[in-house]
Amino acid sequence: MTPRRSLPAIAMAVTLIAAVAAAADVEQAPADAWPLARGCPAATGRSAMPLALPLAEHWHRSFEKTAFGAVPVIAGDTIYLGDLDGTFHALDLETGATRWTFKAEAAGFPSAAAVSLDPAVPLVVVGDDTGVVRAFDTATGGIVWEFETDGEISGGPTIVAAPAAAGQRVLVGSQDASLSCLDLATGEPLWKHSIADQIRCSPTVADGRVFIAGCDGKLHVIDAATGMETAAVPIDGPTGTTPAAAGQRVFFGTEGGAFFAIDFAAAAVAWKAAPAAGPQAFRSSAAVAEGLAVVGTRGKAVEAFALADGGRRWRRPMRGRVDAAPLVLPEAGGNRRLAVVADAAGRISALDVATGEPAWEFDAGGGFSAGAAAASGRLVLASDDGTVWCFRAPRP
Repeated sequence: MTPRRSLPAIAMAVTLIAAVAAAADVEQAPADAWPLARGCPAATGRSAMPLALPLAEHWHRSFEKTAFGAVPVIAGDTIYLGDLDGTFHALDLETGATRWTFKAEAAGFPSAAAVSLDPAVPLVVVGDDTGVVRAFDTATGGIVWEFETDGEISGGPTIVAAPAAAGQRVLVGSQDASLSCLDLATGEPLWKHSIADQIRCSPTVADGRVFIAGCDGKLHVIDAATGMETAAVPIDGPTGTTPAAAGQRVFFGTEGGAFFAIDFAAAAVAWKAAPAAGPQAFRSSAAVAEGLAVVGTRGKAVEAFALADGGRRWRRPMRGRVDAAPLVLPEAGGNRRLAVVADAAGRISALDVATGEPAWEFDAGGGFSAGAAAASGRLVLASDDGTVWCFRAPRP
């Protein structure tokens, strides 16, 4: 006879199954572009580009007397990336050659850019550490508009379609504690929302909502059309990581070493987990795939938590702390999904998402504060020692 299950147990099982199913078909970047810091507005850290292993170095280029602290963004055949000494670069994806540059006076670019994939609005938008947001023509580097905030731009902007097909908008957070929504074409402000402390993350957009994990110790849920806050969920402390949205939940870690799943429909904590090695801060944003949230820790490891209940599925030690966010993508010709991670000791690894086992590794020398970008068969990273790396599948 089949054992009878209680109604609460059945309800819990149904809830967990529904959560996993809802998260199975999550948003991702297209195979030929990586337009935002976390790939897509939902910040899932996922790419549709198949990754063929083992990777081979395609090219690398070192820039003197500078460092990179942001993930590159890619559109068409161009990489867009700012350095910490104030030069914003447009580089050829195939060769690494410079297409154009812009030099900011007394400013650096700590955050990723965002590039529009709409040919009618060919702009790349980036903020600097003095609080200035600029939109450049992607082909020429000419400044189309500027917008000023009163604090450093630490998180990459997010470009989204406007409601009712009314063009595109760009969302940008600032350390002045404000989130601004601008018209992408003109830079005109449409609305502004302020919280109690700095905003260091990129804005995440899903289900008509904007999600901001703030230094004020709250996850803020904001109506994307109006800028009105609909909920604020306490998260026990500050964070600068970008939430990843899947199903009705967002996933992110905090400076205090807690990793959260927030049910944004209920405006409540669904579960909370901690690194296996104790209270190590999360400065890496998470990627979601295969029912897991994959995230780096300052405890020199990458960990994977089940989206449904927060159970730890695996932990992979790394040589250095992992502040860089993982990039998840399918393996070419295989059934695996891979998480590409880079650490502060300069190691780049492609890990099997299901098990955490390494499938490919490369020692770059200089460490990484920011994660990888993937587009058109290329994997691109920028290091703390001022080197841009480009990898591809080995030639036949």
